[in-house]
Amino acid sequence: MISLDKPRRVFDPFALLERMVPPPWPHLLLRACAIGVLIVFLVHRIGAYRTYLFKPLWVVETLVYVVFIVSYAVRADPVVRSKGLREVVVPLVGALLPFALLAAPPSPLVNASGFRLACVFSFMTVATVFTLWGLWSLRRAFSITVEARTLVPGGPYRWVRHPVYLGEMLTAAAVALWRLTPANIGIFLFFAAVQLLRARWEETKLSAALPGFAAYARRVWWFW
Repeated sequence: MISLDKPRRVFDPFALLERMVPPPWPHLLLRACAIGVLIVFLVHRIGAYRTYLFKPLWVVETLVYVVFIVSYAVRADPVVRSKGLREVVVPLVGALLPFALLAAPPSPLVNASGFRLACVFSFMTVATVFTLWGLWSLRRAFSITVEARTLVPGGPYRWVRHPVYLGEMLTAAAVALWRLTPANIGIFLFFAAVQLLRARWEETKLSAALPGFAAYARRVWWFW
């Protein structure tokens, strides 16, 4: 019996790029574009040095851009790449959500006290250092979308399976506290939900693509 059902179309921008550009150029083009955009942001970040009240936070946030650039330059091609809205669009939205927290003004409750402000900025710095450590350990396996590259059991990945997401959530929580509004509470909760979903989707893909991941996941905490 012949099925007359049409095959379901899957959102797959990389496949569209592959039809226009032969391998290995699609991966190289994506890396080059990402590195170019990140260099622009890095230059802007360096130029904003004088506007930062807490210089240690400026240092670690700037280093995050440097590590992003290094990661895109050295990362391996995916064993299983991302496709579909869930694996491509949702992670990209999640990556941009923390910037939405900055639209609200600083909270007078925090901003009026130099001590409270220093505590919030110090917490943000420590959380960002943890994120930075995770990103540096990830490097060749780094991806924003849901993909499988290589297993990374070193660095903070020895104790928690998603240190980058954990560090980002802690940093976002501090930003939401610093700029506390009902809207920012909602943005933070939505961001945390997206991060947890990304982690589950990634683990499903890693378990299917990398034979050693299941054993790794059994001995290492998820987030806590």
